[in-house]
Amino acid sequence: MSQSFKISVSNISNQIKDGFKKGIKTDLKIIIYIFPLYIIIDILNQLGVIQKIGKEFSPFMKLLGLPGNASIVLITGFTLNLFAAVAAMAPLNLTVKQITILGLMIGIAHNLFIETAILSRVGFKGYIIVFFRLLVSFAAGGILNLLW
Repeated sequence: MSQSFKISVSNISNQIKDGFKKGIKTDLKIIIYIFPLYIIIDILNQLGVIQKIGKEFSPFMKLLGLPGNASIVLITGFTLNLFAAVAAMAPLNLTVKQITILGLMIGIAHNLFIETAILSRVGFKGYIIVFFRLLVSFAAGGILNLLW
């Protein structure tokens, strides 16, 4: 019984080490996305570019309870991925409500180019996928804004 216990402890120790190594690799992959995008968005924010873009999108974004500059987060999330959207979100000083609405919307419709290309290859119509994912995303964001 003591030998099987030693084997179990050894296995657990190896699993923890392996998990830690895999976690570090994953963290590095995420940092590769987040750090440069955070810097770019912050620079664009300080140069006033984000405010100009936000001003153009502001009337529509208000329907979702979001500031106009949050349109950058949506565009980044829709076209790239969740990590890129988080990086774009960080320097914008958004409220918890706004972050939650953005998270819901991007969770529904993220990485549209790649995921649509993959689904198109297996027989789905790409334009229908994009249309419905965006429709559901904006509907969910609007509903969450009304319910909050």
